[in-house]
Amino acid sequence: MKKSFREKSMILAGMTLLATSFFATAELSAQATQVTVTGAGKGAWAYVGMAAVTEVVNRNSKTIQVTNRESGGFVEGTRLVGTNRVQVAMTNGPFVDSWQTKKDPFVRDTGPRDTIRGVGPSSVSFLHIAVLKESNIKTFMDLKGKRVSLGPKGSNSFWMIGFALKAAGILDTVRQDSLNWNDGATYMVDRKLDAFGIPNPLPGPAILQASYSAPIRILDLPDQVIDKFIEFSPGYHKEAANCRNLYKGMENQSFMSVAYMIMLVAHKDVPDDIVYEMVRHTYDPKNHDLMVNIAKGWEEGLARAKNPEWLGRLKAAGVKLHPGAARYWKEKGFKVD
Repeated sequence: MKKSFREKSMILAGMTLLATSFFATAELSAQATQVTVTGAGKGAWAYVGMAAVTEVVNRNSKTIQVTNRESGGFVEGTRLVGTNRVQVAMTNGPFVDSWQTKKDPFVRDTGPRDTIRGVGPSSVSFLHIAVLKESNIKTFMDLKGKRVSLGPKGSNSFWMIGFALKAAGILDTVRQDSLNWNDGATYMVDRKLDAFGIPNPLPGPAILQASYSAPIRILDLPDQVIDKFIEFSPGYHKEAANCRNLYKGMENQSFMSVAYMIMLVAHKDVPDDIVYEMVRHTYDPKNHDLMVNIAKGWEEGLARAKNPEWLGRLKAAGVKLHPGAARYWKEKGFKVD
């Protein structure tokens, strides 16, 4: 059936509008600066935490577009941002300190070390070591001879749990696995694994996943283990984590652990205006609810961002503030060196 002149005109107009919309979108995308960020892999809070940053920035910025890259965790992420293979990463004070001072786990890395700059606080992380509530593992020392997943190699989990087991003198007795966090939760619930762990804000996604299936116990870290962490880096501190009603089996209980501030960092060569653009959207109060809905742990981080105390923790870890971030925090009335 032949189309009328009017029908042909309407189709042509629709095609023109579609083409115009496509090229306008393509032009906007071409004009926006592409920024790559990383936190960790799926099953870790840092992956979800950086997904929240990505979402709010991409929704609100007209000048940058962010891609959230999966990584093995904070060890790999610190290395990636330190060598400018990603522009912004989520990591922690102890690791930036270790990167700058050439300590484990970065002692074998080569190249410049004064490359990482602070951006802003994210949350506080606690080392979780989870076992099934029904197991006979009641204390950290009961992990001797047990099968434990330390987390993926290259992750903060793998390094911290290994450090803790070594500080307790039982690392060589443990049957070590390096499963990703979701698999660690599944294997433990299926009784193929005695324990797994991750340093995360509360609630840790993989820990939560395990507790949905069976009641769990989170082990207290011995004082001598926590002291070893603090001796290793000023970025660590001792703190009790209140589980509230987050984990089945740990209702209204706390566990004593080593803690540290999670932070956003950038490579020093990332332009100031790009860092400023990321910071102003990430910490804008209007984006608070969206950030927290995507990643619950940001509630703690955004609350801490209102108190300049986090700048002291940044300084204690030997982390300089990126000039683009400094501009934002000065505008908020913080005293920035």
